Amino acid sequence: MIERYFYHNFPRLRRTGPPALDKGCSILSAIRDSGLLLMPEYIEFKQPTISGEPRILPIFQSRICFTELSPVELPEHAEKFGPFALEFEVPVLRRLGAMPVFYLPDPLAGGENMNALGMALLAVTMDAKAIVERMAFLDNLFKGSMLVEPKLGFNPGFARNPDALGKFTIDTEETKNFLNAVGYMTTPLGPLNIGMNALLNFFYPADDIRHDRLLEYYRQREWRIACNFAINGVEIMRPPTLEEKARFLAIDTDFFGGQIKTDLGTHGVLDNALVHPGMDGKSLIEMVRRVIVPGEALIQAKEILSVIPNSPALVAIEDLPNESNSAFT
Repeated sequence: MIERYFYHNFPRLRRTGPPALDKGCSILSAIRDSGLLLMPEYIEFKQPTISGEPRILPIFQSRICFTELSPVELPEHAEKFGPFALEFEVPVLRRLGAMPVFYLPDPLAGGENMNALGMALLAVTMDAKAIVERMAFLDNLFKGSMLVEPKLGFNPGFARNPDALGKFTIDTEETKNFLNAVGYMTTPLGPLNIGMNALLNFFYPADDIRHDRLLEYYRQREWRIACNFAINGVEIMRPPTLEEKARFLAIDTDFFGGQIKTDLGTHGVLDNALVHPGMDGKSLIEMVRRVIVPGEALIQAKEILSVIPNSPALVAIEDLPNESNSAFT
């Protein structure tokens, strides 16, 4: 039976920035010292409507991605996603918080059928998130130190439709009783709201529409670590420090210094990133099975990993079997 692992490759080949070998070694060094970096991405899904104008479903995600492969498949995968790779055993990555992506196919044009079911389910999920978010806001307001009037003005809405703001007056005591009733014996509204936001980090398109490639993303078999979480009340991830931000910017100013425009304004990439430093008393690099690098980078990578007491094995990607020379093909 052929062994299969999860791989995180870097650096993606871009038109600008330092050469791949120098950049890859710099990223490997940063992973050694800090851990893995969850990066933000803004996605707009489109749900068809009767009017013909699609409903836009915007999601602002934070995630780091992994692909399930056999070592034989890695060299070809690396041609697109980068010649450096971290190899994780499946149970290890699952303990680190990885989950498979929920792929949503893009609706096909024409006809009344069920091809837009995925978008409908996402829309329902986002509406449920909005309801939970509103209830969590009120619950936090009522439980806070600020005095709340017996009759409270409440104006919910969506940033994309500022003219459609609802205007309501709610009875404070009745609303408190309602929130206690609907939340009885369930996850408290604050953590429930955090969980709904976390859930949306795992949705991704199945199709690469920009390049007209149906199921292109689905075939990548992507898993991702895509949200912060706590174990016994202790959060695992953290924002990058000022020193780490400066280090990432030195690696690739264009990428790490980017800005993302959303309905709620413009966000700096690193201001919305998270660092996963590892867990179970181990740094993240100590949880890696093998570090795979181009042969030209072996000496430098060995120096980078030499300071780690329990460093992972180091392998040249050229020494891996590939699909053209493997006995398993």
